[in-house]
Amino acid sequence: MSSEVWQFAGMLVFFVIALVLWLRIVYLPGRTLERWQDQRGRVRKEPHRPGDSPSWGRNF
Repeated sequence: MSSEVWQFAGMLVFFVIALVLWLRIVYLPGRTLERWQDQRGRVRKEPHRPGDSPSWGRNF
């Protein structure tokens, strides 16, 4: 019985580690890029007002 408990615990730990790695490597960078692209799209669509600095000079 103890062997099955350790196997289950090991499998559970494996899935948790896989989930954390997937979040850090795949999901979160994709969301960050998505938000960055959304922000860039809004900035480009804004009309240019006289006296504003050029868009390449803004800090994002």
